[in-house]
Amino acid sequence: MPDRAIVVDCETTGLILPSVADISKQPQIIELACSIIESGAVISEHSWLINPGVPLSADIIRITKLTDADLAGKPSFADLLPEIAETFHGSNVFIAHNAPFDKGCIEFELRRLNHEHFPWPEETLCTVQSFEYMFGRRAKLTQLYKRVIGQELKQTHRAMDDVRALVEIVLKERLA
Repeated sequence: MPDRAIVVDCETTGLILPSVADISKQPQIIELACSIIESGAVISEHSWLINPGVPLSADIIRITKLTDADLAGKPSFADLLPEIAETFHGSNVFIAHNAPFDKGCIEFELRRLNHEHFPWPEETLCTVQSFEYMFGRRAKLTQLYKRVIGQELKQTHRAMDDVRALVEIVLKERLA
């Protein structure tokens, strides 16, 4: 079992485009949340609203319920980078539902800033991939939550709500 895990979720301006797409076209993070787990217990939670500097699409507003007004005056990813890096520091496993997406979006933000040194955990655990055997396909977080926890999960598409749901799964399954 890892000593310290960070459970992460991002809400973004859109979906990841093919790798040939220009970095400026890749999604930007509008909300980032994480929980730190040590010895089978949550020791801290962190959540940030982030101003991407571009207007949100109608689809993103509909999905997340976040608006341009909600993000107006919020710090940029660049402004928050020292605090986010400090939050990641010391964790040895990164856990996310669809980890390639969440990790990829953070990497896009770092690339846009030409920031090469980030305290990434040594290991990554993707719960989509880890539990694919249960479903025979890639399950949504709501489906995994129902299967593992035994209750319905109201999908809000808000980062901290998704992190808390995933933490319940991670702790029940003893993944951290």
